[in-house]
Amino acid sequence: MEDASGLTVILSQRAPYPEILAELVDDLQYRPGWHFQLVNLDRGQGSEGLTFVVTTKGLDSYHPERGETYRVAHYFIVPAAAYDARSWRRWLLDRLLEVESHEACEFFMIGGVRPYAPSHGPGNDPYMIREMGTYEDVDTRYTGERAHG
Repeated sequence: MEDASGLTVILSQRAPYPEILAELVDDLQYRPGWHFQLVNLDRGQGSEGLTFVVTTKGLDSYHPERGETYRVAHYFIVPAAAYDARSWRRWLLDRLLEVESHEACEFFMIGGVRPYAPSHGPGNDPYMIREMGTYEDVDTRYTGERAHG
């Protein structure tokens, strides 16, 4: 989108750095092998800013025989908000529930078909539960590259 002068309009939001959230993230414990951090990050597709990163360790749903060696980084935009500890705590739980839901949709199969396999490609919300459209939707990373060819 461009403004009247022809300059590209950039979404911008401001809020104090979420010190409370940072403390909660530092103390957060969940599954063995999972790690959490807050980082200013370029998430690709022109999106950057404070991001809650959940790095998981578990099974690759397409190759579970390889064991729990599969690492994935899940990126969540931190809202420009001045929440209290209770609200940030619930926000963190909701993000972990989204990761769990994403993984459930990747592992869920009937007759060898993953009807709810998340769409990973550019412009897709990989945490939205929906019927799978095409194999390419599932196999495309957020960068636009194919994961498995």
